[in-house]
Amino acid sequence: MLLAALARRLSGLISSDDLLARSGGDEFTLIATGGVERATALADAVMKAVVEPVVIDEVPVTITASIGIADNDSGRRETEILMQQAETALSQAKNANRNCYRFFNEEMNRQAADQILLANALKEAIRTDQLYLVYQPQVHAATGRLEGVEALARWTDPTLGMISPGRFIPLAEETGQIEAIGLWSLRAACRQMALWMQARVDVPVVSVNISALHFRNPDLPRLIGEILHESGISPQRLTIELTESAMIENYDQTLIAAQAIRGMGIGLSMDDFGTGFSSLSNLANLPLNELKIDRSFMDGFEPTGKVHSVVTAIIGIGRSLGMTVVAEGVETQAQLDLLRRINCDVIQGYFFSRPLDARDLEAWLKAHPDTGCSPQSGRQHDADMNNGMMKGRRSPVTNSLQ
Repeated sequence: MLLAALARRLSGLISSDDLLARSGGDEFTLIATGGVERATALADAVMKAVVEPVVIDEVPVTITASIGIADNDSGRRETEILMQQAETALSQAKNANRNCYRFFNEEMNRQAADQILLANALKEAIRTDQLYLVYQPQVHAATGRLEGVEALARWTDPTLGMISPGRFIPLAEETGQIEAIGLWSLRAACRQMALWMQARVDVPVVSVNISALHFRNPDLPRLIGEILHESGISPQRLTIELTESAMIENYDQTLIAAQAIRGMGIGLSMDDFGTGFSSLSNLANLPLNELKIDRSFMDGFEPTGKVHSVVTAIIGIGRSLGMTVVAEGVETQAQLDLLRRINCDVIQGYFFSRPLDARDLEAWLKAHPDTGCSPQSGRQHDADMNNGMMKGRRSPVTNSLQ
């Protein structure tokens, strides 16, 4: 009924020289004359027509449309090529948060080819274990002690070279490979934690960021439990980071998974807080024990001003809910001093250290005795953990893929 109503609306927009067809599923194809100007006018008209609710069984249903446009400016392109170009433009419109239209151009074609090449290389990298983890220290703001490390996925392709996480993580999400990367990251981080424990390197907690897609899987708590069992580390040594998007997209399932994860004694952290649109009621209902202030707030973070007020408010919210608050992206002494002044618990950023591989992290710990990495402190930490006396930050409760 919805498709039929939309077909009638679209038919009313076109002239006798145009051709309108339903090309499959929820897609329509319109072949029209008149060049770019008319195509733009038609796209605007379609957007306005689609946004009007369709009443089905007395229930108003509102939808949106994404439109891709190819222009046969030379008059010599084959229909198949034009259709492929329109599909490419449609993908661009969908990637731009939908409800918009995009024109095809050669740059888009090149980007599409690059994406295919990179997606295939990423699939091979996952299969052949080319990905690796680096670890960024998280330091207690007041004492300077190491509170934990965040594990971050990295990829260096033998042909393409180093691929930034900002490029391959979104690609993994688009191509459905993000779940495989997340589970690999969990295993790799837990294995490394086991090695540190054996060597008496006192890393209290390793944090792993997993995608919102993972929380749609009802088997997620069981999979995490199996990984912990394989590595032999206690649940208190692991913190799972989730983003606000996980709550927004699938709150009920996320809540079930989060409660099960926390029930196992694993830490649960809200990553990049302040950049999404989750409600405070959702935040209060989730069994979180940590809140991470997104690094973007460090830009323009001054002794006064709106950014300072927002950061102060986030810290106040986190502390009032009994959570540890972590500030990401700290790069200067001035930022550190301000965060200490407003009682931020934990600091993470280049001011203390860039992300390091496991061996370099151990060297960093030895060079910073205030982190408490002596063999004695490692044994004491294990004793505290076994007695359920995890000190400071994360009593049972971030590998960011970014």
